[in-house]
Amino acid sequence: MPPRKACDTCFRRKIQCVILSPGIPCDWCSNQKIPCTFTRKPQKKKRNALTPDVVSALTRRVEQLENDLARRDVEQLASPSTEQKPSPNSQTQRTPSHLESQVADSPTEDVFSKSASRTPRLSHQQLGRNWYFRGMQILSRKGQDWIEAKTGQGSPLEDYVTFEAQGDRYTYTNSQAEHDLSALPARELPEKRATLAIIDAFFDSTADLCFPVLDRALINATVDQAYCPSSAAQSLPAQACVWALNSWTRFFSLPAGLLTGVGVEACIDECKSILEKCRSEPSLEALQAILLVEYQGIPLNVQSDPSMHAIVSHMVCELLDSHQQEACCEDAMKDRKRQHVDNLFGLCYILDKNIALRLGRLPLLTEEYYDVNFRSAAPGLTELPHDYPSDPKLNLVKERTCRLLYSPKAAKLSDGEILQYIRQLDQELEQWRLSVPRLIRPRLSIPPDFSPLIGESSRRQKKQLINLQLDYHYTMIAIHAMVRKCGAANEEMELPEDLHSVVHSSVDISLEASRSTLTFLGLSLRLLGRGASQYIQWYAPVAAMALFVNGLVHPLSDSLQTDLGALIQAVGIFQSIPLDTLSSAEARQIEKLSKFIVELLRLVSSAIWKAKHCEMDVD
Repeated sequence: MPPRKACDTCFRRKIQCVILSPGIPCDWCSNQKIPCTFTRKPQKKKRNALTPDVVSALTRRVEQLENDLARRDVEQLASPSTEQKPSPNSQTQRTPSHLESQVADSPTEDVFSKSASRTPRLSHQQLGRNWYFRGMQILSRKGQDWIEAKTGQGSPLEDYVTFEAQGDRYTYTNSQAEHDLSALPARELPEKRATLAIIDAFFDSTADLCFPVLDRALINATVDQAYCPSSAAQSLPAQACVWALNSWTRFFSLPAGLLTGVGVEACIDECKSILEKCRSEPSLEALQAILLVEYQGIPLNVQSDPSMHAIVSHMVCELLDSHQQEACCEDAMKDRKRQHVDNLFGLCYILDKNIALRLGRLPLLTEEYYDVNFRSAAPGLTELPHDYPSDPKLNLVKERTCRLLYSPKAAKLSDGEILQYIRQLDQELEQWRLSVPRLIRPRLSIPPDFSPLIGESSRRQKKQLINLQLDYHYTMIAIHAMVRKCGAANEEMELPEDLHSVVHSSVDISLEASRSTLTFLGLSLRLLGRGASQYIQWYAPVAAMALFVNGLVHPLSDSLQTDLGALIQAVGIFQSIPLDTLSSAEARQIEKLSKFIVELLRLVSSAIWKAKHCEMDVD
C-alpha cells in the first residue's frame, strides 16, 4: 500500500501535513500536542460523474430556472400589493403624501423618478473582493476575458455587478435627493403611544432580534424629550430617533389601532431630513437613529453607504472618548449612558469589520485604541453573554484578516507569506471556535439533515447559533479563498507540487464552508423570520461565488455536480420566500440574486461543455 501523504488530522482539516523526518509527528499535530495517526482507510478514486447526460440535464435545469424566474417577474409586476408595499431596506425615497404637490414642481422630481426606477445591482458589499485566480481579480475587465475564455461565451456578469469603483457605493438614491429632503417641512411626530408600543415590541422576549442598539430606560427618556413641546429646538436628534423607531413597524405585530398610517420609507425620509439639519453632530440619540435606519432588522444591510458608516464610526468614537473623560459620579443615568455607549461601540466594531472585509479596506475601528472589554462566555455557560449579531472576538479575527490579507501591503505578499498568514488566521479562527459554548459552537460541515432546533434550547441560543454559524463560514471563506492569489508571479507556469497541494487544501476548506452556508440558510429560513431576506443577501452571494470560481478553474471536478446542485437548490429556496413577507426593494434584490446565481450556473455549464469537448478532442 503506498504511503499516505497526510496524517488523519491534517487530512480531515485539509491542511498541509509537514513531516520533517519519518517516525515523528507532523508539524501541526506536534504544535497542537495531539496524536499523529495514519489509521484511515485508503480512498478509491472516483470516476468523473460529469457525463454528457449529466451536463445536458444541468443545462435543461438552468433553462427551467430561467423560465421560472421570468414567470415570477410577470406575476410580481401583475401584483399591485407587492409594488405598493413600503420598503424599509431600500434607499428609494418616496415622497411623503402631503409634500407631493411641492416636490412635483421642484427640480428634485427628476432625481426621485430616476432613483426609484434604477435596476438594482449586487454591490461589492454582497460579493466581496476576494475572488482571484493566480492573482487576477475575477470581478474585473481582465476577469471578464478570462471567464469568456473558459466558457467560450460572452459573460454578462456586468449586468449584475459593477466592476468599477462606484459599485462600492451603490444605493437607490444620491446625496442630492437626501439634501433636498432636509429643506422640506417636517411632519408631525407619530402618536406617542404608537412609539411606546414599538419600544415594547422591541424589548419583547420573543422578538427575533440580535441588535442591541437600545437601552430601555434611555430610549424612554429620549421619547419623552422628543414629545416635549418646550424643548423642540434641542430635541431634534430625539425626534430623529422616534422616526427611526417607527420605521421598524414591519418587524412587529402591532394592534391595528396603533398603526401610524405613515409608510416606512416616509419615516426614514423624516429621520434623515432631521439628521441633515443636525449636521450629524455626535449624540447618543443621533447615533441610535442612524443605526436603526441604516441597519433595518439586522446589521447586514447590503445597501448601506460606506460614507455613512464613516460617520457612525466617528460618532461612536467621539461619544466613547467624551464619556471616558467624564469623572465617575453617582448619577445612575449617566453611568447607564456610559455603559450603553460601550455596548454601541461593540456593535459598531462588528459592523466595521463586516464592511472592511467586504470592501477590502482597512477597518476604521481597531482594538488597539479602545479599552473595551469583549466578554467571553464563562465555563459551563450554554450561550454568549451578549446580544450582538456576532461575537466581537470573532471580529478580532476578521480585523487581523483585513490587515494581513486585504490591506494595500498585502498586495505585495509572496506566495509563502500568503500561505503563512492563511494558516495563522485559520489557527486563530479555530481557537475562537473552541471557545464558544458547545451548544452553539459552529462547525465546518453542515449535513443536509442538520437542524438548528437544538432540543429545548432557548430562542436566544438558536439565534446565536444561526449568527455564529453563518459568520464562521463567511470568515472561513474570506480567509481561505485568498489562497487563489498564489501563483501571480508566474501566471504561465504550473504551481510547484508542494504549493499546489497546500493551495488545494485551502480551496477545499472554502468550498466546504460555501456548501454548508447554502445548506444552513435553507434549514434556518423559518427561524430567521422576517430577517431571512437580509441573511440571504449577505451570505449567499459569497458562497455562490466561491463555488462558481472553482467550477471555472476545475470544470471536470468530481465534486462539481454536488456544488451545482447546491446552487440550484439555493435558487429554489430563495424563490420559496413568500412575496408578502418582503418589501418591494427586498423582492427586487432577491430576484436579482436568483438571476445572478442562475447566470453563474449557465457559465459553469458552458465551461463544462467546453472542457468535455476539449477532452474528447485530445482522446
